[in-house]
Amino acid sequence: SKTNRCLGCNTQFGEYHCAICNLWMSKEERPYHCPDCGFCRVGGAENFRHCHDCGMCIDKSLFREHNCKVGKYMSNCPVCQEDLFSSRSASHEMPCGHAIHWHCFRDLAAHDSRCPVCKKTAETHERMLPTWNAMAMGIALQPVPPDLAKAVTIVCNDCEKSEENRAWHFLGVQCRHCQSFNTVVERIAMVGPQAHEFLMVADPHPLHLEAQQQQAQQQQQQTNQRRYRRI
Repeated sequence: SKTNRCLGCNTQFGEYHCAICNLWMSKEERPYHCPDCGFCRVGGAENFRHCHDCGMCIDKSLFREHNCKVGKYMSNCPVCQEDLFSSRSASHEMPCGHAIHWHCFRDLAAHDSRCPVCKKTAETHERMLPTWNAMAMGIALQPVPPDLAKAVTIVCNDCEKSEENRAWHFLGVQCRHCQSFNTVVERIAMVGPQAHEFLMVADPHPLHLEAQQQQAQQQQQQTNQRRYRRI
């Protein structure tokens, strides 16, 4: 029979022993046996709850809000290709519903904020909003010269909506529906000075829009002054 002690001298082999998995190890990683998973996991049984739909032990603090999806963890990590279900490394669930190793996600986020499977933004809208606002500010401070102007059709990877006659910028094109910069150019409709003139009306740059607003205000003030003079 499987035992944690030597039958001859009664020496204990490991701090933790699972007779089902035939596993001996220390308690440093707080191992526990999950009967639904069918093997031992680490992290402490009191901290996890098994989801029968996902087929995985989920952190109790995240269980109520986790995106439940059948067979979500019955796949490989999209970065390192290790099996997620049997892996001892912690898994991370992205907003799109795809799963990835937590350490792989941190490495990925250092140079790309998109899910490697579906290309949707891998962070929540709230976490990405400061970055998107900074990008929008950069675009406002760096207008594209007329010779490089492009009127494009974009598709947002996050909300999957398309927009025509948008002004291209080398920093990106922001989606008007969800504020995401996770967009791709689907078609270039017009280029050069012609596109610049067209976009002054269709999708004006913030600096141009501000100038147009100031000009409209000045015209309105002049009109009001003429009315007062007549009175």
